Amino acid sequence: MNSYPRPVLLGYIRADVLASTAEIRRVEAKLVTFAGREDFSLGTVYVERGTRAGVFDSLMDELAHDDSAWGLVVPDLRHLTIIEQLVMRRHDHGAQTKVVVASHCPDHRG
Repeated sequence: MNSYPRPVLLGYIRADVLASTAEIRRVEAKLVTFAGREDFSLGTVYVERGTRAGVFDSLMDELAHDDSAWGLVVPDLRHLTIIEQLVMRRHDHGAQTKVVVASHCPDHRG
């Protein structure tokens, strides 16, 4: 067992990309598994349920103020739309935000 603190990833999921609430829970579990496998801890998982970027703004604020937060993890690139990219540009540290993709292709299992 490692005795050093693991860097923290904050999760981000767009609910409109997924089919159901059950799938959101399944994807959150995948993010937990991914973080552990890659030697990170998973912090807050933000779930965007609307079309406004308020949730992503909150995530960016946490990244800016939490020294233990290393970066952002998304299930796949479909979860980072132009809205999130614009929010990242608006934040001072956004261009330097590390983004990790848990899966390079969408999981099409039901």
